[in-house]
Amino acid sequence: MASSLRPLALLGAFVVGYLFPQGAALAWAIPWFVRFMLFAVFLKLEFPKLRLRRSHWAILALNLGFAVVGCELFRLFDAETFALAAFFTAIAPTATAAPAVGGFLKRDVEYIVAGLLLTTFGVAVALPTLLPWALGKPVSGAFLDVAANVGSVVVAPIVAARIVRALYPASQGWTARLKNVTFGAWVAMVTIIAAKATAFIADPANGVRPTILLEIGALSLVVCVLNFGLGYLVGERDFRPESSQTLGQKNTGAAIYFAALYADPIVALGPTLYVLWHNLCNALQLQALATKERKAERGAAVKNDAVSQTEQNVNQNI
Repeated sequence: MASSLRPLALLGAFVVGYLFPQGAALAWAIPWFVRFMLFAVFLKLEFPKLRLRRSHWAILALNLGFAVVGCELFRLFDAETFALAAFFTAIAPTATAAPAVGGFLKRDVEYIVAGLLLTTFGVAVALPTLLPWALGKPVSGAFLDVAANVGSVVVAPIVAARIVRALYPASQGWTARLKNVTFGAWVAMVTIIAAKATAFIADPANGVRPTILLEIGALSLVVCVLNFGLGYLVGERDFRPESSQTLGQKNTGAAIYFAALYADPIVALGPTLYVLWHNLCNALQLQALATKERKAERGAAVKNDAVSQTEQNVNQNI
C-alpha cells in the first residue's frame, strides 16, 4: 500500500468502527491480529542485536511513574474515578503493535522491540503490587492474569517465530513481503477497537454521561501528549522518535481489561479513549512521512531533469 494512503486507511478505520458498533462482536480477533503482527516482526528480528539503552529504563520509569503520580494528583482533589482512570491509562506498557507501526514509519524496530519487552515485563512485575495500592483493596489472581496475558500475546509469537525461522531460515524474508498484510491487520484491529469503544459508550447499562466522556477523554489526551513528548525528550540523540513511539503507543487492551475487571466501566474509558489519541498520532506521523517522501521524490525528479537538460545543452554545443 502506498504510504500516502495509509493515514487515510487508519482514519477510515475509526469512521467504520464508529458507524458500525456491531463490529465489537469481533473483539475476540484482536489478540490474534496482535499475535500475527508480532510474529511477522519477530521473523526478521536479530535478537542478539537487541540492546537495552539508558533511555529504555527511563521509559519504564516514566511508564510506572505517570501511573502513580497521576493517581495521587487526582486523589488530592478526591476525584477517585479520575485517579483510577489516570492510573490504568498510564500504566499500560508499550503496545504490541508498536514494532510493526515503527516499521511503517521507517524507524529502528530493534529499539522499539527492546522497549516493548522491557515495559511489558516491567509492568507485569510491578502491577500485582501497584493494583492493590491503586484500588485500596487486595486483588487476588492479579499476577496470574498478567502472566497469562503476557505469555499468550507476547511470548507465544516470539517462540513461534524462532521455531519457524530455525526450521526455514528463508522465512526472515516474509516480514517485507507481508508488510501490506500486517498493515491491513492493524487497520482491522483499530476498526474493531473503535467499534467496541462506540458500543461501550452507547450502552445505557454503562451509564456514560456526556460530560464524563469529555472529561476522561481530555485526561487521556493529556497522558498521550505527555507520553509522546517526554518519550522524545528522554531518548538518546539517535533514537528520539523511537523513544517517543515506545512510550506513547500503549497496550491499552490489557489496561482496559484490568480496569473493567477490577474497577468499573467508567474507569475503563481512560485507556479506551487513549486508543483514539495514539492512533491519531500515528496517522499524523504516517501523513508527515508520506509528505516528506513526496517532497523528496519531487526534488529528485527536478534534479534529474536539470541534469538531463544540462547534458542536452552540452551535447548541442558540441
